[in-house]
Amino acid sequence: MSTPSTRTIAGSILLADDDAQLATFLSKSLETAGYSVQTALDEQSVLEELKRQNYQLIILDLNFGQTDGLALLERLRTGGLETPVMVLSARNRINDRVESLNVGADDYVTKPFSFQELAARANALLRRKTDPALSILRVEDLELDPATRKAHRGAREIKLSPKEFDLLALLLRRGGNTVSRQELLRECWGHDLEGDSNLVDVYVNYLRKKIDFPEDEKLIYTIRGEGYRLGKGPNNQKLSSANHQAEPARSLSSHSYPSAPAELAGPSGNAALRAMVHSVAHDLAQPLTSLRCFLEVLSLDKNLPEVHANDLRVIEQQADRAIALTKGISALVRDAESLEEPWIPLDEVLNDILNDFNVLLNSGMLTLERHWDSALQVSSSLILRQVLLLLLSKVAGRNTRPLLLAITAASNDGKCNLRFSWQTSDSAGPQSPDGLTVLAKDLPTLEQMVGAIGGEIAIPEHEPEVLLTLPCPVPSASRTDLVH
Repeated sequence: MSTPSTRTIAGSILLADDDAQLATFLSKSLETAGYSVQTALDEQSVLEELKRQNYQLIILDLNFGQTDGLALLERLRTGGLETPVMVLSARNRINDRVESLNVGADDYVTKPFSFQELAARANALLRRKTDPALSILRVEDLELDPATRKAHRGAREIKLSPKEFDLLALLLRRGGNTVSRQELLRECWGHDLEGDSNLVDVYVNYLRKKIDFPEDEKLIYTIRGEGYRLGKGPNNQKLSSANHQAEPARSLSSHSYPSAPAELAGPSGNAALRAMVHSVAHDLAQPLTSLRCFLEVLSLDKNLPEVHANDLRVIEQQADRAIALTKGISALVRDAESLEEPWIPLDEVLNDILNDFNVLLNSGMLTLERHWDSALQVSSSLILRQVLLLLLSKVAGRNTRPLLLAITAASNDGKCNLRFSWQTSDSAGPQSPDGLTVLAKDLPTLEQMVGAIGGEIAIPEHEPEVLLTLPCPVPSASRTDLVH
């Protein structure tokens, strides 16, 4: 399988994610890209791993089981942790990114992500962070400094031959993981001859005599039929997906919920219902992210027949659609702050909403043409935001092929004319469904919502477009600062 070009940076990574299947898949993919990866499925495992071994990078999912990832990150930074931390999160709001970076994250990657982008960002962090302390390899009380080529176990210095140094460095980088004899032979001696595997056994015994004194806790383990391991394997390393699925269901959302059943009526009931819908949508995004990442890594195989590669691209696009729709559902029920001012820049509203469809914009399933005046303002009502979200979700949901979406807006005498039009961006296959086909079932609801803010909606027959007429303030001076 072809992999991203990340082998130039060797690094040990601690992957903190409570989704066992996603964590296992990501760790395997990162290992094929040249990294040594250990997974931790809960906060206690993270803390134990950081005591056990020196990692050069931590990848932390913010929705980390019953622990808020930000709280854990803040605790680690307060405790003096200098290791670079890459945050993974389904939260893509600007304030979420800002808060994470302020607490101590070095990078912020939103789900769903491209695996190639994730590997490249990990590579960049490992290049950027040059703190000498982070380059020291450590498992338990055994340390090796590649810069000085010195090794210590506790206060005892260990004298190593050049080949012993190479062997120990590789075992330390893969701390807690079994390394096969063939890999040790290939990486330390540069050849793959099975008959020479005894050479590895001889040098491992040399290391044992220097590292594992009778009074010391054993660090070098022989794994029969496989190879050698330095340090104890993590407690959660063999956690099966079946056991993981049998655990009590936990919310991956950052929202809190009432401890007692609430009547789903009135403002408090609506808030509880919105929170539950948001939580379910968030949980749905998790397996879709796993699927998206799996498909991308699978498509990197250069030996894959072209017909299968084309099928994979189509499935990948449909996964992107599903993820975008899930984010749209979550956005529709997301709590939003009511504004005191009656008007808000259209630019701000549209950019905020389009942020929830970044997965389609990044994957090429949606290409956007922007034509509106950045000074143009519209109603600050939350109803307008819901209308625009529903409209974009429906257009993305009913179109199965890459789209070119044009958004045009202009004001005239206290009215904002907002036009959405779309067409397929490739020439193959059928054309996009028209506006009535996309919105037929939802048109009565949309008409009611738009009317509530003093606007109108029109859908030309047989045309892939929707026209909104919205109230807007009469500008005191004309401006032609077009956004492209």
